[in-house]
Amino acid sequence: MNIERTQYIGHYGITFTVIRLTVMPNNRQELATLCLLQAKASAIEVRLRLRKLYEKMLARDLPCVMTVAVSKPLTREQADCLNNRNNLIKKIISGAVAAPVGIISSKAESIVENAISDLISRRIHNFHSADIVIGLDAQVSGGIGPQRSSVSMHVYSR
Repeated sequence: MNIERTQYIGHYGITFTVIRLTVMPNNRQELATLCLLQAKASAIEVRLRLRKLYEKMLARDLPCVMTVAVSKPLTREQADCLNNRNNLIKKIISGAVAAPVGIISSKAESIVENAISDLISRRIHNFHSADIVIGLDAQVSGGIGPQRSSVSMHVYSR
């Protein structure tokens, strides 16, 4: 298995350790022993999800290019920036969904906007300092055509 490790600095200065590997069917069992020190206590869960993602790709005899991106623990400022971004997204989506209802009634628009906002709040993550963000990506080319799938994880510091 060919493994390449690099670092990437993303939005808000969040630093990720990026591990790219090419998995062939005969070495997929090595995913269970992949060294993921940056994932800390979640390394076992990351390896499990990585293996499930590989199986989901149905790569057969084709190489599967997999990427694991693990952030360094977030600072308070980075967590606040991510939370502010999520709140902005929540306001934009709930406002856009509720706007057509406003034609009928402003009270109904407010009810719909609050309901959508609550629904989104239950679905998005709230970030804290020392949390870790993990992304997994898999790509297979050939066969029925290019395939790609991604999974993300949020490891809480608490």
